[in-house]
Amino acid sequence: MNRRELLCGALLLAASASTGAQEKAPPAADPAPLDNELEKHPRCVICNMDRRKFHFARHLLQYGDGHVEGTCSIHCAAECMLRERRRGFLAIHAPDYGAEGEPKPLIEAAAATYLIGSDLRGVMTPVSKYAFASEAAARKVQAIAGGRIGTFAEALQASFDETAASLLRRYQTDRERLRRKGGTKTGEAAG
Repeated sequence: MNRRELLCGALLLAASASTGAQEKAPPAADPAPLDNELEKHPRCVICNMDRRKFHFARHLLQYGDGHVEGTCSIHCAAECMLRERRRGFLAIHAPDYGAEGEPKPLIEAAAATYLIGSDLRGVMTPVSKYAFASEAAARKVQAIAGGRIGTFAEALQASFDETAASLLRRYQTDRERLRRKGGTKTGEAAG
């Protein structure tokens, strides 16, 4: 190998390293996360569902470092919160289901009143959780669709409880399937 080939190889290696570093750079903070949020975040970061289609259940998470993520539901927002908890939260926004028109405007989730477990269709979950800017609007829908009135914390807890129950069912099903195949006994390592 001559010096020219060695020099070209080193330059290519350095160029590829700098390109890789540029690709991994975090996105710039969004100074106005609510402006055109459906265009900026058209798909859920967890399940890839269309957030425009589920505008009535979507959530928008703004982290302490300025990073913003959009989800299709509080269920996916709960998973984001768990994954990104070290970033810290600046704000979490939910749609006001009681507002007229489409898409539903976003409100601060911590100040919202949630209708939990009503007959309304749940998004990513069998137990529906809808946010309202006013408790009176939530109670009007509750009178028709049932459910219970709660806070953001209670809706989030319900999402985590559902996830835990689902994971436990999956674990038990997988263990039973393995047992039926003649796999390992409880407590023994697979291998």
